[in-house]
Amino acid sequence: IMKKTNPVLLRVSQKLMLSIKIGVLPVKRRSFMTLFTRTLESSAHTKHQFVKAQHLPVLAGSLSLCDYLRQMGERSAFIVAEVLDEQDWGPFEHCYASTGRAPYSPRSMMGILLYGIMKGHCSLRALEHLARLDLGCIFVSYGVTPDHASLGRFIYQHQAVLTGTFFKELTLSVLRRSQSGISCLAGDGTVIEAACSYYHLLTQEAISREKSALTAAPATARTEKRIKQLEQSAEVLRRRQENREKKGKDGSQLRINPTEPEAVVQKLKRGKGFSTAYKPSVLVNTRRIIVAQTVDPSSETQVMADLLTQNFNLSGYHPDKLLLDAGYFHDAVIAETQKYQIRLFCSENSHRQTPRKIYPKSLFIYDGEQNSYTCPARHQLSLKSTVAGSEKTRGYRVYGGANCVQCRQKNQCTQAKGGRKIKRYPEDEKRDELRLHMATPESKQILSQRKSIVEPVFSALRGIQGLERFRRKGLSAV
Repeated sequence: IMKKTNPVLLRVSQKLMLSIKIGVLPVKRRSFMTLFTRTLESSAHTKHQFVKAQHLPVLAGSLSLCDYLRQMGERSAFIVAEVLDEQDWGPFEHCYASTGRAPYSPRSMMGILLYGIMKGHCSLRALEHLARLDLGCIFVSYGVTPDHASLGRFIYQHQAVLTGTFFKELTLSVLRRSQSGISCLAGDGTVIEAACSYYHLLTQEAISREKSALTAAPATARTEKRIKQLEQSAEVLRRRQENREKKGKDGSQLRINPTEPEAVVQKLKRGKGFSTAYKPSVLVNTRRIIVAQTVDPSSETQVMADLLTQNFNLSGYHPDKLLLDAGYFHDAVIAETQKYQIRLFCSENSHRQTPRKIYPKSLFIYDGEQNSYTCPARHQLSLKSTVAGSEKTRGYRVYGGANCVQCRQKNQCTQAKGGRKIKRYPEDEKRDELRLHMATPESKQILSQRKSIVEPVFSALRGIQGLERFRRKGLSAV
């Protein structure tokens, strides 16, 4: 029969069958399921229905997608799916109205986000593309295919839950599956460039000039908004200048971007110069699982209390050991760890890239019994005076009196005619205890593990997930 068939008619029939197979032409047979079939599921928390799955013929063919992925040795898709199935989606589902079009299931939307970020896709359009073409993502999300706008609205709508209860429950699930605890934590921070433009930075003088020009121009909604931005930026910049001048540094050349005043101009990693940026910080366990995270405009030490509180709220107890680099050798960090009886492993920065012009205070050894300091040249500095504290300053003791005039190391120690003087503050006692603690071989060996625990986390965030620059503006958005 096929030999007698007109070749033109045969080609037309083949095209027709192909059109039917790909779903271009409708088929009246009820046994055939179209490509866009959806399954709705009622919520256990609300009366609303959610799109549980779609593209069912892809998910359940002659060889199911589940079996195919197992045969290919895929693991991450199954892990993400199992972890998501353990979560409580009630806080997400309560945010939707009980009427209207059925929204995508929060579980499926989070599946796209988590799986996509694990694979290094961070932009919304890349996630939209992944949900349509990646078999692992199709399995995790049950085949739902939201566009990039829907994914963005989902993140914005649920950002409080995502950074709060959901982060806690998801982390607990990962800790249980990895069978890891938090008895030993390592902390670190990095510098990530802000979303605002470096080329729109303004000094205090430039802000005043632009504000004067806008004030003289006809008032519009746009100019009023800009004037408000400039006023807020001027106030933030003024406080930064005051803080810088308190440290004896010039603050007149500090700059700020009015569209994102919280971002601070600071040195970037990997020799990329200076730009507006933030400092994210994390605490991770020995399995490199993040148990606490936060972002600060410019400080790594000021957020340690918040990080330890997050970890306590997650697990119910504080770690036994905390491993930090030399940047955390700070009074606030030492006090916070002693407050919760945490063993701190943190060495002082003894390997500076640029050597100091004079000997630092850390090279002077304090003797508590004799109440004196011993300098690097083995001379003794005794107590000379005591300064009482006030509302704005701390009290301290002054040590000096060494024979500095005839000392061979004077040029490396001091230029003062009266010789070198050392100020001892109340918190110096805790610093000395930490220095003695870190001088033991056991403490050095424990601290040597810090790099292999926490630094690969930021390597993965930068190298795999592409976290080189934030995509949203404002501290609350990053």
